[in-house]
Amino acid sequence: MHALPLVTVWIPTFNRKQLLERALNSVLKQSYKNIEIYIVDNGSTDGTEKMIEEYLHQYSNIIYHRFDANLGACAARNYAIVNAKGEFVTGLDDDDEFLPQRIDQLVKAYDDQYTFVCTGFYWDYGVYRKAKLNSELVINLQSQFNFNQASNQVLVRKQRLIEVGLFDENMVSCQDWDIWTRLIIKFGPGLRISNPSYIVHTAHSKPRITGSIENRLTGLKQFYQKYHQLMSTQNIKCFTFLKLYNAERKLTFLQLIKLFSWPIKEQIIRYFFASHFPKLAEKRLARLRTK
Repeated sequence: MHALPLVTVWIPTFNRKQLLERALNSVLKQSYKNIEIYIVDNGSTDGTEKMIEEYLHQYSNIIYHRFDANLGACAARNYAIVNAKGEFVTGLDDDDEFLPQRIDQLVKAYDDQYTFVCTGFYWDYGVYRKAKLNSELVINLQSQFNFNQASNQVLVRKQRLIEVGLFDENMVSCQDWDIWTRLIIKFGPGLRISNPSYIVHTAHSKPRITGSIENRLTGLKQFYQKYHQLMSTQNIKCFTFLKLYNAERKLTFLQLIKLFSWPIKEQIIRYFFASHFPKLAEKRLARLRTK
């Protein structure tokens, strides 16, 4: 059993005790057994620490560290990565969950010729789940600049994250897009495999780490300042649409024509109709979220 490489799963958390419990249980239920779970708490005051203490009595592979103040998700991730014992590391947001085969699937697919391995994900609306990025892809720098092809989590050697400088704690958002991009620049393309095994939950009332419109736009601006000189014309089209989308602005027909690009064809067409017929879009979303 211990011939399998140790994989550390980092979980940053802040005041989401019940959601964290679901996330933690999903890691404990993994078919792959050589796992270290590293929880970093950004100073929760909702009883998270007491709940985790009960798990610590039952499981020797859980490590818990608590900051006295909220230093942000990136600081929590970086602390876990630096202190991880695993040869490989991957992450889980505290409001999401793994399917049982996820770590086994990633480890089996890992190949050192790629900088990391990842999958697509299921977007959980409440009563309906939609698979996204559910296709195999070698993620080179140009495809990664179109949008974050690796989604929000990858499996990677710990040392590689350290060598690219870990998560940028000055980034307001887009931190995952940024660090996967730096990995690709330094070590070469990543690999995305099919069969999503990560669930992004959106039906709960707690805010997601991505935060407000202002934060999303600030993060996009920071990302652009870092990488715009490396972007192609197609990349910049995709990025301009992404800014409009995150600003929740109406997409005009002229903008649709001007910004249309094959890698984002489905997203831009869907958003065009949603921005012009918001009531229909809201009704559709409501059906996905409620029984």
